[in-house]
Amino acid sequence: MSVRTSEEDGSAAAMGALTDVALRARLAHFDLHPANEIALLRKSLAQSQGQITLRESWPELASCLRFWNGFVGSQIRRMAWTCEKCGRTAGENIGGNVGEIFLSRCPCGQVLRVTVPR
Repeated sequence: MSVRTSEEDGSAAAMGALTDVALRARLAHFDLHPANEIALLRKSLAQSQGQITLRESWPELASCLRFWNGFVGSQIRRMAWTCEKCGRTAGENIGGNVGEIFLSRCPCGQVLRVTVPR
């Protein structure tokens, strides 16, 4: 997930990745995105290797960043894990609900099941 303001000319500021549950919770929170739109976004993510552009209007950048980064129950935070096959440690900034499981692929090819901690 990254955020870009309408005034920016350069690249967007990367914040981290969101799990499916974390994305759906954020999109449904203010009832600004109807269920059909959320379903279409999820379908687009599945077909385009995880990238979509979502445009929202916020009164100020700080409130937008607080909402998307610090959403109650699934704040974006640094998570690390170790590959059981090669022993390599990896990690990234992830927003997900506690106990949620997502898949990550190690550079060695091993698929890892990662659980969002408390």
